[in-house]
Amino acid sequence: MPPFPSYSIAPIGVGGDSAAHLSKVDTVDKVVFLTIDDGIVKDQRVMDFLVEHRWPATLFLVSGEFKKDPLYFAQILTVGGNISSHTSTHPELSGLDFDTQRKQICGMRGTIEKALGSAGHLFRPPYGSWDETTLRAAASCGINAVVTWNSELWEGNVDLAHRPALQPGDVFLTHFRNDLYDNLVALEARLTAEGFTVGNLEDYLPNQ
Repeated sequence: MPPFPSYSIAPIGVGGDSAAHLSKVDTVDKVVFLTIDDGIVKDQRVMDFLVEHRWPATLFLVSGEFKKDPLYFAQILTVGGNISSHTSTHPELSGLDFDTQRKQICGMRGTIEKALGSAGHLFRPPYGSWDETTLRAAASCGINAVVTWNSELWEGNVDLAHRPALQPGDVFLTHFRNDLYDNLVALEARLTAEGFTVGNLEDYLPNQ
């Protein structure tokens, strides 16, 4: 495996008035990034798979589901994964005022910090819905990147949005639903066939 991360752009840093937005990471490394949203179905097979394969997934969670079993999700921390805000109550953010968006983003980040001692510095907007206010609100919460996606996993399918093959820096979206374990198995097969691995998103989008 080649050393990584390698950057083809400068790392994104915190300190400006707005967070960056990205749906794909600009890198030459043969890595993709696994992001898992919401937290509704808590299948232990999923966490066992992630830990066994040492996949440092990024979990974007909402408050109600996280609070039901924070230790379930905390298992991802043992393999270098991270847990970041997906808002407190999963609203569509685009068009909402700054204070409302900030409360949703910061509130969930604070919930994670209170339970686990720290929280990831990334943010996933529900439904992929965001605007310039979202970027400013996220930055005010200490978040440096608002992350959407360019690929999906669903019902055992690896959906590359009509691209013929994996590309370095692809960001996969999937959810804590009943199909998640099958999605991970399908992704493993695709990674093996094409010589890719799962990277740590926070390594490629460092906080400073």
